[in-house]
Amino acid sequence: MSRAERLLLAQLKAGRTWTGDLKVSFYKPLGLSATHLDMAYRQLMAKLSSVAELAKDNLKDAVAKIASKKVDIKRKEKAREKARKNLIKLNGELRSLMEKATERRKLLINASARYRDDCLFALKVRLEELHAKRAAVATARTEIRDLSFALHQHKRRLAILERRAERTKKHIDDPTLCFGSKKLFRAQFNLTGNGYDSHAAWLGDWRSHRSAQFTLDGNSSKEGGNQFARLRKRADGRYDLELRLPTALAHLATRIEKHAGSLIPCVDLRGLSFNHGNDVIDDAIVRGQPVTVKFLRDDKSWKVLVSVDHKQASKTPDFAGGALGVDLNAGHVSAALVDASGNPIAVYNFPCVTYGKSSAKAQDAIRKVAAEIAVLAKQFDVPVVAEFLDFSEKKRALKDAKNARYARMLSSFAYSAFGTALSSACLRQGVALRRVNPAYTSIIGRVKFARRYGLSVHEAASATIARRAMGYSEKLPRSSTGTVKVPTNGSDHVTLDLPVRKDASEQAPKSRHVWSEWNRLNKEYHQKALAALGSSRRKLRPKRGSPQTTGRSTLPGGSGRNLVGGAENRSMVSRNTRDVPADSRFSHAARGGGVPGINS
Repeated sequence: MSRAERLLLAQLKAGRTWTGDLKVSFYKPLGLSATHLDMAYRQLMAKLSSVAELAKDNLKDAVAKIASKKVDIKRKEKAREKARKNLIKLNGELRSLMEKATERRKLLINASARYRDDCLFALKVRLEELHAKRAAVATARTEIRDLSFALHQHKRRLAILERRAERTKKHIDDPTLCFGSKKLFRAQFNLTGNGYDSHAAWLGDWRSHRSAQFTLDGNSSKEGGNQFARLRKRADGRYDLELRLPTALAHLATRIEKHAGSLIPCVDLRGLSFNHGNDVIDDAIVRGQPVTVKFLRDDKSWKVLVSVDHKQASKTPDFAGGALGVDLNAGHVSAALVDASGNPIAVYNFPCVTYGKSSAKAQDAIRKVAAEIAVLAKQFDVPVVAEFLDFSEKKRALKDAKNARYARMLSSFAYSAFGTALSSACLRQGVALRRVNPAYTSIIGRVKFARRYGLSVHEAASATIARRAMGYSEKLPRSSTGTVKVPTNGSDHVTLDLPVRKDASEQAPKSRHVWSEWNRLNKEYHQKALAALGSSRRKLRPKRGSPQTTGRSTLPGGSGRNLVGGAENRSMVSRNTRDVPADSRFSHAARGGGVPGINS
């Protein structure tokens, strides 16, 4: 079937269309049935469609980079032109100083003994100015040379991006595939560097990778939901798979099945087990739904992957019992449980470090945290509230980021993976999920909840997120002094002046949104926080839940705190999702007051 996909792609690229004549000319020489060839064609079309969709995203990224690069070129050209004008001005001043220095030399030569010291001093002053001006001219020339070199490199990069955009456009209209991957194909040109002793060794690996998977589509009209791969549940909970072979592989059959007067060669794969989703597979087989079976070979063995249509209706959020707000950060995830009145009663921190990890490990860490959050919300019987985040534009502008830590976070952060994982986890646990706008949640949490409840800025932000979904007010707090103390990311705090409140009689017919006041306060905070950081010269304190923090939040899953009556009661929360059943992952030992729903 892999060979059928490659041959079909070659014929389609040659101008032929998917017709009955093309199908007949393929499936008989390959020893496949017409149904097998239909499956191969559908898989090929799905792969080409995936390539085209990816090309659209790449084109959007390339267009944004081209626009940014053109802006850089204009900025560099403007700076070079300014530097050239400055050089012309400096050269004129240099010539003037040289003339003045020559005059001073003449005066010194002709000066009498009485005025010789004064003339010598004046000459030295002129010479110092002359040397400084020559240094300025040399610096200006170096600046022009550097700008010219940078401009040349920017133009080269622009040409590369434009050519890449043109190729990407072609892939959208006419997508192509390299079976076996381009990386492995290029490995033949550097055999030693890629671990191959000979070209024959590479060729064997190449052929193996090109034929490492095939898919048998489901069919609801057939037994087990599939015509060629039929799953049957055993008494011990495992599965037996009957794989019906095509004519080309009939010699590999272990038994012959008789059906409607035909002899069907079969291979039985017994004792299969799946990591999860057994109940979904059983339900699909009982209902007669299509069951698609994919076979994938890796370096160790073959894997059997089963796909079924499993639609789960999302639950409508009910905030009668409160909500669990979630704040996503670099290195950890903070969560705050608020009651029906919007008061935070417990906070949790989940370490989630993705920096320096492979995509697979990062995905695994993110999914585990999402699963723990969903289980926690289910135990409290509250909906989950998370931010609606989209870092795609920010990641495209990484080169303009002034904060190295922020740029590193964006470059390594799987920004969409957490949202997908959290949505999937909530669906599996039957927990409602609500998305809210993340605007100004950090500054609101700092001002209104961080100092009042003894929370970190991220825990306070997660409480703000939960309250926003519940529809509670976000007005600025009242203060007799007109100021408020706000904690920074370090160990300091700054005092901010609250915007002046207007009486109802003074309000305009169309009053401004409350976020406008938070916007002004946020700007003032950033100005004063940066000033405080610069004056104290203190490094930022590691975030709670990060690996740098010792003695707290270093266990998998982090720590939980109960907030009862404003008091802080600490407890450690066990989070071992691999060894502990889902219904007993959260243990709680409270001192003082406790939170209902978590028992030892």
